[in-house]
Amino acid sequence: MPAPAVLRDVFQALRKEWGEEDEGYTFENGPPPVDRLDVMVHRAQEHTATTAFATIGMAAHPMPAPGGPAVDGPASVPTPEERAELRLFRRGPLPPADEGRLATRLANLAAYPWTRGHPLGWGELVGFDDELPAFPGCRTLFLAGPWLTGQPATVETGVGPVRVLNAVPVSDEERQRARETRPETFFSDLLDTRDILAPPPVTRP
Repeated sequence: MPAPAVLRDVFQALRKEWGEEDEGYTFENGPPPVDRLDVMVHRAQEHTATTAFATIGMAAHPMPAPGGPAVDGPASVPTPEERAELRLFRRGPLPPADEGRLATRLANLAAYPWTRGHPLGWGELVGFDDELPAFPGCRTLFLAGPWLTGQPATVETGVGPVRVLNAVPVSDEERQRARETRPETFFSDLLDTRDILAPPPVTRP
């Protein structure tokens, strides 16, 4: 079955922005209506560069309207009929196993609006039972909008804009701070505190 036109638009926009991907992971037979999702990977060639992940497939359908189980923390609530895709960044090259596990985690998160009946938006926190691959000490993702000049907030498609949700891993301590303050303030402070593309420093007792 050919990909929906909106996904072709998302794919072409990603190619234009990042160039050709180094790897792609395909996940099929997901929870309805997301029966297929791809995660594109652009690998860092040196330790100061960034390995980038992007989903393609989440935007095939609008996210469910608010009203399902609430996620952890305040957020910018998506508007009705909003579509989204996820991105995640990690400083430096990654071992193949970590790359694959991160792609899987991102694909599972992309299905979240339909498995939980709640859309995802900027400023939200999504927690996991275990640490995120390649991000020791992080069991939570903060969903952010663009923070650098040139980063897109949305991708324009034939059915309207698709919001870009940047998944930023945070530690338990950072998660607690995020729950106690406005999302914009928390993320601004986080950017001033550390490199958000790398795991947070280990806190020694």
